[in-house]
Amino acid sequence: MKVLVLGSSGFLGSYLGFALPRLGHEVSGVSRSPVPHFPGNHVVEGLEQFTDAFRSGDFDAVINCVAVASHEVCEADPENAQTVNAKFPALWAAAVAETGARFVHISTDAVFDGASTELYRETDATNPESVYGMTKVQGERAVLAANPGALVLRANFFGWSQHERSGILDFFVNAFSDQAPITGFQDYVVSSVYMGDLVDAMMELVEGGASGVFHTVSSSPRSKYDFGQLVATATGLSADSMTAGSLADATGLAPRGHNLALSTAKIEHVLGRVMPSTEAGIQRALSERDALMDYFGGSER
Repeated sequence: MKVLVLGSSGFLGSYLGFALPRLGHEVSGVSRSPVPHFPGNHVVEGLEQFTDAFRSGDFDAVINCVAVASHEVCEADPENAQTVNAKFPALWAAAVAETGARFVHISTDAVFDGASTELYRETDATNPESVYGMTKVQGERAVLAANPGALVLRANFFGWSQHERSGILDFFVNAFSDQAPITGFQDYVVSSVYMGDLVDAMMELVEGGASGVFHTVSSSPRSKYDFGQLVATATGLSADSMTAGSLADATGLAPRGHNLALSTAKIEHVLGRVMPSTEAGIQRALSERDALMDYFGGSER
């Protein structure tokens, strides 16, 4: 399959340049900054030029990884968040539909308010607490209105970043390695999935012709504190520097739901298999780390 990644310089987008060829797909990307490690990457000046990239190629699928993903940045500039998270994805979805390719849009668990004690299903009402969540809901609706055959994946994912400083996995490994004092929230629960497992499920859905909204997450919701403990166990590092804490007591953070555990029943029914657990994802991340760093061109830590 010939795949174009929008936002190939970002956290997930960059990883797709590593993962998709390993699954046998031909991949290229488009970004606003150079990405030397990404195969066949096109650099453009602005988001307005992204459509030129997929109109000029015969792609089977276009995956949108572009987003303003920081809750705090979205709160500071809601207008830009709406433009990037909703306006442009809808324009790209419509343009991709004209080419006959499949459009995949990455969304988030932050579309929910986290007040439920149950696993959120795809059919549950969205009620985001943050500007980030609100603009991602707008993006979901706009994408599907512009392209009813699109695939919208709500996800919460982890992995290794190029400079080993950006992701939650990097955060815990670095903190435990240095024995730096950190706080692990016990009241912030998510269904975080390893990026490799996310990409596998994504491409299975694309190849199977699926459309609509899917929760593409791990089968084992965990608190951030528990995630840290799992990382320590898997790496053999001590978690003694981590203190149990509460998101409710944290200051300086934008609003976010406390229980964002998502149901995987729908995607597991369609795929015919269970989504991997967070624990299994951490083990896979560790097994891929050296190969991924080689792809990035070597660690800079």
